[in-house]
Amino acid sequence: MADDHQLPVLDSAALQSMADEAGLRTAQTFFDEYLQLLPKRAASVMRGLAAEDPASALEALVSLRVTSAIAGALRLEGYCRKVEQALRRGHKPDPAAVKAVLFANIRLLVREAARQGHLPAQQPNGPASGEGTPG
Repeated sequence: MADDHQLPVLDSAALQSMADEAGLRTAQTFFDEYLQLLPKRAASVMRGLAAEDPASALEALVSLRVTSAIAGALRLEGYCRKVEQALRRGHKPDPAAVKAVLFANIRLLVREAARQGHLPAQQPNGPASGEGTPG
């Protein structure tokens, strides 16, 4: 397996493939929900590790890994795979170290998603649907 740092943070080909197969709106909705659920999924991983409950941690890691793969978040997927493999071999990863790397990967992913234009539109002053329309 490639070193995590060699993997792309976000491979937009995965989202394009989903858009081609299921439609642009479906792909956008999936990615928006994926990003919104990242903190919850990461917290589930951390709860499992902190409680020394490998089954719970594995379940959360697999969920995060699979959804990351679908979303094209290859670096995050790779890190989840690495932690998952360690747990399956009976290792007990340090929760603080996992948390630091996991959240660093999430921050990188959000930045890259913004750079590629995949973040949902911010709506600080209400819906953006009326912006840019003649009035």
